[in-house]
Amino acid sequence: MADKDLTENPLRELARRFFITFLLGVVIYRIGVYVPIPGVNAEVLKGIVTGGSAGDRSALADILRYADMFNGGAISQASIFGLGITPYISASIIFQLLTFSIPALKALQKEGEGGRRRINQYTRYATLGIALVQSAIASFALSNFTNNGQVLVDSVSRPLFIAQSILVITTGSMVILWISEQITKFGIGNGVSVVIMISILAYMPTAVSGLGNELPPYLWVAIMCLSMTAGIVFVVQAIRKVNLEQQRRVQGNKVYGGAQTTLPLKLNQANVIPVIFASPVIVALAYVAGGLDKYTGFGLDQLVSYGSVGYRYIFASLIIAFTYFYVSITFDLNDMSNHFKQSGFFIRGIKPGKGTVDYLQTIVQRLTFVGVIFLAAIAIIPDVLGSISHLGLGRGAQVLLGGTGLLIVVGVTLDVMQKVSAFLLARQYNLGDNGAMSAGKKGGKRF
Repeated sequence: MADKDLTENPLRELARRFFITFLLGVVIYRIGVYVPIPGVNAEVLKGIVTGGSAGDRSALADILRYADMFNGGAISQASIFGLGITPYISASIIFQLLTFSIPALKALQKEGEGGRRRINQYTRYATLGIALVQSAIASFALSNFTNNGQVLVDSVSRPLFIAQSILVITTGSMVILWISEQITKFGIGNGVSVVIMISILAYMPTAVSGLGNELPPYLWVAIMCLSMTAGIVFVVQAIRKVNLEQQRRVQGNKVYGGAQTTLPLKLNQANVIPVIFASPVIVALAYVAGGLDKYTGFGLDQLVSYGSVGYRYIFASLIIAFTYFYVSITFDLNDMSNHFKQSGFFIRGIKPGKGTVDYLQTIVQRLTFVGVIFLAAIAIIPDVLGSISHLGLGRGAQVLLGGTGLLIVVGVTLDVMQKVSAFLLARQYNLGDNGAMSAGKKGGKRF
């Protein structure tokens, strides 16, 4: 009876889904963030992450802060959720690229729901392997790191600590994957994206904590966030529609075909993935340059250090390179043209086959150029404005306001809104004149 009521009442079902999302994503996940790894001195690690011990310009602190933002402060808490959902993201990106490169995986994807389930299962296995490798690296780093005489690990037996940490951290990462899948299945939105968004929002108070007690800096940051959010919404929602027509054929006294549709091409095809790729690369370059500068003395660390002009140019160049690479790998125009030909669709005035591929490639290149300029600008604008306005924004605030943090939050919010709208429209419900939900009639529906 309860299931029948939930099915008949979309508001109750929607409330149930939001409650499940809140319970798993906010309550359980955030509680797990504060469960520490046994044997780790969390205060020392927090000092390194926040820059109190290692210095605000430390490349190691930059790497840890960047990872800490995606994990909602789990690294600074020495949490068992320290890896976060990043192993699954890495595995998903790898299999997404392999699907377009390996014919067997590509054929498996075309098999429908069964093929996609097998690819998802392979992705979970890859997630476990990546989590084991990353947890092993993290365990070795924790057991061997010292800072000004302070050690991170108080354990007597180092091999026992490493084995225990690998098991605990890997288990924590797989628990987060399970939470994400449950949110996807029973909650609202994509579970992985929702978990990342919750982590970024949880990190926000820490990111802006260095602005002081004066009101103007907070107003300036609020104006900056609102302006960037408006630009992100505009670009994320922008599409270029390509008109498609279906060939007509006459059989007897009837005419078949002749349908018209549109092919929507997004302005930002790669979304936030190029920024996710470029951010750790530029931080790693700064770390390597700092190590080489100790032996060469050429000042390479100043060239790629955070806040410098060289850093901005290199970061923007990496975003541009990764965007074109990702679009070229994942956007198969030849396969799309063949699909049009098999379905009988064509673009008016354009020859099928190579002519269609060349026409679509020209459009995609122009859209990619505009989209990549947007991504690069969003990524470096907070750094530029922060240096001009002398707000004193910390590295965490710069990363949060940069392309990665804000773009993910806005993108996930738009995705959740679209899913809620589709959920209500699928049950043929309208908003009445008084704002209450009422049963809809067949025909026009709105949310």
